[in-house]
Order: sequence, then C-alpha cells, then structure tokens
Amino acid sequence: MSMGSDSSNVQSLPNPKLDISSPLSTQFEQSFVFKPENSHQLQGRRMSANQVSKILEASMAAQKMGMKLTKEAINPTTSSNLDWKFINCYLDSTVLLLDACNNIQLRLKSIRSFLDLIPIGLHYLEGEHEPSRVVLQRVIAALESIHFQDERHYNKMEKSMYRMRTFGKKLNGHKLTYRNSSDSTSPNLYKTLSGSWSRAVFAIGVVQFAISFRPLTSPYINPSRVEPWTMLLKELSNKKVFPRKSNETASMEELANVDLAVQTMLKLISTRQTGNNSNLQQMAVKVAARELKRRKEDMEKTLLLFEEKIGELYKLTTALRINMLELLSQAQKAEVLEIVKPSNYEDIQMDNNLLHYQMEVDWVKVKKKLPTRSFSLGRFRRHCIAFIRSTSVKPCSNM
Repeated sequence: MSMGSDSSNVQSLPNPKLDISSPLSTQFEQSFVFKPENSHQLQGRRMSANQVSKILEASMAAQKMGMKLTKEAINPTTSSNLDWKFINCYLDSTVLLLDACNNIQLRLKSIRSFLDLIPIGLHYLEGEHEPSRVVLQRVIAALESIHFQDERHYNKMEKSMYRMRTFGKKLNGHKLTYRNSSDSTSPNLYKTLSGSWSRAVFAIGVVQFAISFRPLTSPYINPSRVEPWTMLLKELSNKKVFPRKSNETASMEELANVDLAVQTMLKLISTRQTGNNSNLQQMAVKVAARELKRRKEDMEKTLLLFEEKIGELYKLTTALRINMLELLSQAQKAEVLEIVKPSNYEDIQMDNNLLHYQMEVDWVKVKKKLPTRSFSLGRFRRHCIAFIRSTSVKPCSNM
C-alpha cells in the first residue's frame, strides 16, 4: 500500500524510519513500523481521508491476525517465562491504544459540533437578497465560533504519543532475546504481537495528526485589509490545499477545505459590511455558501467513516487483549503470574493488595493478579465494559 498513491491531490507522507533490528521480516511489514518520536515528520503535510482509511483497515487486519497467530504461538503449559513476561508487557501497552481511540472519538465529536454551526450561519442568508447589517453580523458571529484548532486535543495527542513511545521501547527490550537464552521469547509470538502493536500505533498516530488542525490563515492578518472577492473565490476553487508554512501541523485535506470555505465566507461577508454590495459580489457569497455546505457534508461523511473504523479498531484491540488474559488464566505454572515486577509507568503508586476481578462471561476468567496486572486491569475495566455493551466480538481460536 502506498500512502502517496493520490499524489495528484495531496503531498505524499514521509516513509517512517525503519527499525532494522526488528524481527518483522518482510518489506510490507516494515513499511508499517511507526516510531512516535519521528511523528514530527508529518508536520506540514496534508493527507486524504481515503489514505487514512486504508491505514486504519491495515491496522484492523493486523489485530485480527494477531488473535489467531498468538493462539498458535503460545502454550499455557510449555511456553517460557519470557513469553509470559512479553504478553504481560503487551497487555499494559494495549491500554494506551484504547485510551488513544477514546481521545480520537472525542476529537471527532468536537469537529462534528463545529460542523453543526455552519447551517446556523448559512440559515441567516437564506431568502435574503440584500441582507441587513444585523443579519450579516449574525452570520459572522456563527462562523467565527467555529474553531477546528483544539490545543487541548493536541496536548493529549502529544502525551499519548509519548506514552506509546515509552512502552514501545519497553516492548523492544524483548527483541532477539530468544537467540541468546535458553529461557527465551518465542520469535513467532514476538513477531505477531510487535507487528500488531506497530500497525496500531502507526494508524493511531496518523489519525491523531490528521484530525489535529492549525488554521491556514495567520491570526495576525490585518482585519482592515479587504481581499478582492474574485481572488477569494479563486482560492476556494483551488483543488490543492497545502499549508502555507512548513511547520504547520498535518491535517486531512477535507478538514482543511472546510476551514478554507469558512474563512472565505467570513471575508466575503466582511467585505459586504463595508458597503460594497454589487450584484456580482452577492452572487459570489451564494457560490461560497453552496461550496461551504457541500464541503461540510463531505466532512460529515468522513467523520462517520472514521468513527466506525476507530470503533472497530477499539473492539478488535479489546478482543485481542481479552485473548491474552484468557491465556494467562489458563497457565498452569504459578510462577507465570509472579515474574513481572510492578511497573513505574506514570509513577503511579499501585495497590499491593490483590484484586479479584472477573467478567460475567465464560470466556474471560482471571484468577490471580499481582500489582502490575491489577493496575492494568483497573484501567482496562471501563474499556471492557463498554466493549461488552456494544456489538459483541467474541474471540475464538479459529479466527
């Protein structure tokens, strides 16, 4: 899959740097290895919703394959302690993936709430041949309240990427140990779970950057400067929407197109407020309004697609995690559940008391948990409950 296949409309994304020490064998697998610390390479780029969708689909396929191959790679009675230690580490890391999916859903909801403001602004213009100054002020007020830029989301994204980078290094600490130790990690198990992790992190990283947004127009533009409406329409009709500065954050071209249409409407209406209300300019406002409505509808379709795919990735990651918990519960050796020391993740003081948590389903039975597992399950519980209440995806060994 080539992320730059639609090069006629958008700039190609940079290829992620490869980890040459990774046991991921094929070039296809390596192409999905994404290092969060290199995520700054996405700055100043535009990507299409179709590109992001394909990356999500590849990640979902990896989760499905991970459930199947992990069952084949692990044995509750004969697998090594390092195998179980790696599974334990992977379980902790998947909570970060679930949290990231939740943050993405919240961001999509925020974008949708801003899109809902567009019809309010356009409604004031309907049936008005020559809108009064009061009407124009209402339109401006509605459109100016649309802020696709969200610093809070961007900060959450940065924090999420930092956490995934930290756990990625922890997972990489298990690599190639099977070559030098008799008590070794199964290479198939490592390749399966590390591949699943790499694809999920890559997909989440791309989506997070795609829905982050920095406006194309500078906030320091002189408001008294009025651009010719003919130039505004020409800019609006331009099929290529690229950042004007190289350090602007990446975002989908569909989202950038909506923002450009909003800014164009604001400038055109501001020009009308100055008293320049020629028939041609009135027609320009109507053309811009139709284009804004169309782009808003296109973005709503994109949001719906992303919500579905992120929800599916969430469910598949949850199902894969539940499979891991089931394998741990089936382990016959007591030391399997005692080999992992408490994690320093987020410097949280974890309760030393054993927690007895059991889902009311016969395919998830966790009999014993030490502090690290208690902490992980505590964070995971709300994810699992939401997963059970939604469309059930019951894992099985024959997937």
